Amino acid sequence: MMNNILCEAGRLADKIKRGKIFSSTDVVISSIRSIGKLVSKVRDVETLKNIYPVAVRELIQSRQTSALLLNSLRELTKTLVNSLEETRDLREISTRINLKVHEIEKSIRDKNRTVAKIASNRILDGDTILVNSYSTVVYEAISYAISEGKKLSVYIPESRPGNEGVFFARKLAKLTDVTLFVDSAVRHFMKDVDKVFTSAEAIAANGALINKVGTSIIALVAHEARVRFFSLAATTKFYPETFLGELVELNRISLKLEEEGRDLEGEIDAYSPLFDVTPPEYIDAIITEKGLIAPQAVVIIIQELYGWPPKIPSLESEFIKLQEVIG
Repeated sequence: MMNNILCEAGRLADKIKRGKIFSSTDVVISSIRSIGKLVSKVRDVETLKNIYPVAVRELIQSRQTSALLLNSLRELTKTLVNSLEETRDLREISTRINLKVHEIEKSIRDKNRTVAKIASNRILDGDTILVNSYSTVVYEAISYAISEGKKLSVYIPESRPGNEGVFFARKLAKLTDVTLFVDSAVRHFMKDVDKVFTSAEAIAANGALINKVGTSIIALVAHEARVRFFSLAATTKFYPETFLGELVELNRISLKLEEEGRDLEGEIDAYSPLFDVTPPEYIDAIITEKGLIAPQAVVIIIQELYGWPPKIPSLESEFIKLQEVIG
């Protein structure tokens, strides 16, 4: 029974780990919904105590770079612990958890909408915007700008591994003119670009941006060409643990060699990081639901959110509370 309940979360974690879900927003919404379903299926608190931490850890391990995933699952876990302190009625607990899932999901969408609207104000009529990977909030920002009558074009690299850029280009082509190119040509095309818009997996306390691999090269080239670089990230993507000195672990995957390189299989190792780190000095502004902020102001926002000194409850401490509450 326990294994059956864990299966769905495990399948989702595997899908995320293999990069089959492109958007960090989609990853988080899928994950919290999965946990909501898991809690609904549990028939006793002892089973809940055993499987809940396993499922949550597995989902976090699948996308360790995602601050939004960690922050959302931490919030969900706090709700579970608080609910168990008040009642052992699993139906009531399930109701509270799934209400929290809907609340988190609505908050994510509302904040993304605000970020997108603010970002769209930076787009001028006739602009060429370079984007990277696939992002729901960047798509929304471009959609808003077009709905306001602004004419613009979009440049986008393939965004390997995963080729999310191809998927994004197909979607954007329904709205405006799109130019798709190989990742290595970004410096060649930057001379035609007015602004760069990217999303974020996480924003560190020093203002550094963790995002799809290739983002840091784009930022470096944009800096060289004096093209403004903007990261669109709600404050829920800020990684508070980095304030306390923790590092964000970057995922990497094994690569299958292309046909012309198959003869090298077994002789060489082929890997690719999924994410990289862009230094704050290459970022002109981070666009949040609170407005545009300089990367150097991230630490101030973290202080506003978590107090001073910052009180950042770790997920593991919440798991310990869960064990203690159930007994």
